[in-house]
Amino acid sequence: MDLKRLFCGISAAVLAMMSCAAPVFAKEEEVEVDPWSISDDSILTDDKSKPTFSFDGDGWKDYFHVTPDAEALGYKAATEDTVSYQGNSMKVVGSQAGAASGWHNFAWTETDADGNLVYPGSDAEDASFITCGIELDAADFGMNYFDGCTFKFTYRINPDIKGNLMSDSIFAFPADDDYKQLTGTATAMMQIKVNETDAPNTKQYQDKVIPVPTGVGATKFIFEIPLDKATAQSDLIYIDNLTISANDAYAGKIVANIDGYNESAEKKASPNELQISEKEDSSASDSSTAEEKESSSALPIIIGVVAGIAVVGGLTFFIIRKVKNRYL
Repeated sequence: MDLKRLFCGISAAVLAMMSCAAPVFAKEEEVEVDPWSISDDSILTDDKSKPTFSFDGDGWKDYFHVTPDAEALGYKAATEDTVSYQGNSMKVVGSQAGAASGWHNFAWTETDADGNLVYPGSDAEDASFITCGIELDAADFGMNYFDGCTFKFTYRINPDIKGNLMSDSIFAFPADDDYKQLTGTATAMMQIKVNETDAPNTKQYQDKVIPVPTGVGATKFIFEIPLDKATAQSDLIYIDNLTISANDAYAGKIVANIDGYNESAEKKASPNELQISEKEDSSASDSSTAEEKESSSALPIIIGVVAGIAVVGGLTFFIIRKVKNRYL
């Protein structure tokens, strides 16, 4: 009887332990959400004939935002239809009242048109850096992060702001919610320096590709336009045909066009295309010229050979005839 009671007691204890352990077991089986996944992958497509943003419609305005610092200083983003690569482009307009040269990104240097500090008292703060430009937020695409994505776009810098930019450059980079750059090992790729010589990006549009490192937690992608000298209100940069390629989990896919792509709009040739075209024309011209030269230079030789053969033949015939007359 005691053994029976003991067995029942042990069985009850085991059942109790199993019932207590069940919730823990279920919790361990929960699938952790990939922090870099897209909540709705229907926004992705295999069709790469259309960029994510073409700026030919108004849909881009729901995704591109002026950074808070740029908004305080009067920067704006708008559609541009004259200085564009294909159809319409997006332009960023801004000015600088006149911060001390080389001190851009420090809030205590920024003043408005009347000379008043935009961030009064910021010289006493620890975090005094500012970020002027435009931003894309991963959350607007249903993503937690942009990690592993690639941004490709066509751009042109307004030549009127040359010499007024910090390091004579515009910067494009992934960032966190505090606007901290998250460049990983691709820091150099984030800088877009004014170039007016070998690959001019003020006279023509150029392509730029910027990959976002994995594991950095990039909630934003920033185009920073750091004016550090007095600059009148003007266009700063033009951006067109921006494509966002998905991370490795969705390899080969891109974020589908959002703002209506004008496929019939003609693309303006890039410097590379122009150089290739000119090179091809030049080489074709050189080739035909060479052939003409070769044929023209060969003609006298041929004539000389024929004349020589004729002379030799004539002499041979004359000699043979003479010999025959002599011995016959």
